Amino acid sequence: MKLALLQCNTIAGDVIGNAARIVDAVRQAAGTGVDLCITPELALCGLAPRELLATEGFMQGCQKALQDMAAQLADCPPVLVGAPVQNPALAARGVSNASVLLEKGSCRVISRKVFQGQGGSSDDSRYFDKGITCGIVALQGWRLGVVLCEDSWESDSFWKIQHASAHNPLMELVRRGVDGIVHMAASPFVLGGQEMREHMLSHVAARHHIHVFSANAVGGNDATVYSGQSLAFDPTGLLLARGKAFEEDVLLVDTAPTAQAQPIEPPCASPEEECWRALVLGTRDYVHKSGCSRAVVGLSGGMDSALVCAIAVAALGADNVLGVRMPSVHTSQASLDDAAALAHNLGVECLTLPIAPIVNAFTTVLAPALQRFPAGEQDMTFENLQARARGSLLMGIANRNGALVLNTGNKSESAVGYCTLYGDSVGALAVIGDVPKTFVYAVAAWFNLQQEQQGRAGIPQEIFTKEPTAELHPGQKDSDSLPPYAELDPIVDYLLSANGADDCSAAPEVVQDVHSKLLRAEFKRRQEPAALRVSACPFGSMWQIPLVARYRVPSVTEE
Repeated sequence: MKLALLQCNTIAGDVIGNAARIVDAVRQAAGTGVDLCITPELALCGLAPRELLATEGFMQGCQKALQDMAAQLADCPPVLVGAPVQNPALAARGVSNASVLLEKGSCRVISRKVFQGQGGSSDDSRYFDKGITCGIVALQGWRLGVVLCEDSWESDSFWKIQHASAHNPLMELVRRGVDGIVHMAASPFVLGGQEMREHMLSHVAARHHIHVFSANAVGGNDATVYSGQSLAFDPTGLLLARGKAFEEDVLLVDTAPTAQAQPIEPPCASPEEECWRALVLGTRDYVHKSGCSRAVVGLSGGMDSALVCAIAVAALGADNVLGVRMPSVHTSQASLDDAAALAHNLGVECLTLPIAPIVNAFTTVLAPALQRFPAGEQDMTFENLQARARGSLLMGIANRNGALVLNTGNKSESAVGYCTLYGDSVGALAVIGDVPKTFVYAVAAWFNLQQEQQGRAGIPQEIFTKEPTAELHPGQKDSDSLPPYAELDPIVDYLLSANGADDCSAAPEVVQDVHSKLLRAEFKRRQEPAALRVSACPFGSMWQIPLVARYRVPSVTEE
């Protein structure tokens, strides 16, 4: 049998556009003689539709689109489409996350997803009912069980845990006698996650001696990125095919033993490459799917803004990126030179807008009010005014230019609240907001190596060697307020990861201080832009604490 796994980059809510993408992909596959086409989960309506499902006319539009697609594809091979469908058995909450078979002009529901995602980047359990069982498609002498995303998890043997329910849709299909499993997936990208996904699906194939065909979503969806890399395994667990990474693809799979083996595209060569490609795709889709084409980036002469600018250029093109230098009286000439060199190397237009007049005006207007309150030992009023002046300039440019501001903060800063609300925290998207500072340097080094191999200039070397600083007061360095990032990042990872190391090598008092900062900074993180997810534990979707709480991190002596 020949199958086509369709990696379509869909848009949430764009039912008509998504249907057209699926139809085009099916027609492309039909020309190769395939017997069945398979889309990822919720390909018709786009991922995480949430409240759109309750919007008037939305479900009717999805149903009409399925009927129209069935008519358009009546002369094509059967297609399994991921779509929301009404469940007439449940009046109040009657929407299923389903697999729908389009065949010979008709459409019928095959499976309704049993285990809905809860928490994290998925909160489908709020919007979809729970399916009872998964169905089987009989085709070309094959019996193919159809599951959606989490329903493929074989928790008892692979994960060594049990579902809260004894109900295991995958095992039920195996017991009913299937030759293969069709897995319609939407697995969010996480660094290192593809290897685990391949290991799990290979385990399912080999343990039950069945084929597994997994069609995975691709593209940016809000702050979540999907890497594609659809998969096919034979009954021994051998990988037969892998779809393109971070690109749309029509992955053709031929199960015939005599089929000529095709070279399998390798996954990304390094974590740095994986991260880069995920951030480029996520940035491009966030901007374009928002209806925009241009971005504004504040260029400080530091590494964070340099990497964000490089990502923006790769995602949108240099002509669609505007860099802005906003020097204060504390900005060094070296920072100005480094920012200018970066813009030149990347081919980006760079404006220079000094903030001293704005800060002076703020100071003058605020003076009568500030005189009423004595300055504390760690007063940061004037440091924050500088950051907020810059944020206002960036937003003003974006408003006039019809562009989006790309935030340049990293995960290390966000963890400990090392940013200014309504200042350097402004933006529509935090491009590297889930990337620790040390890994920012690693991705930047990878980018420079690629540029060098292509004979192009990249991020100036001076940006790599200078010590990180916000330059908000004379001689300021990040290390004045924080542990060195090489020490801070492992501590943050330790504190965020429930499955991380059992211990942390840093001094207990340093861990305690970072932990306290981590808890206190939650109110800032709730107001920061959405950060493209690349880690297993991003802020916001996977890690939250109460904004108003009285918990205090115990001191070292109390422990």
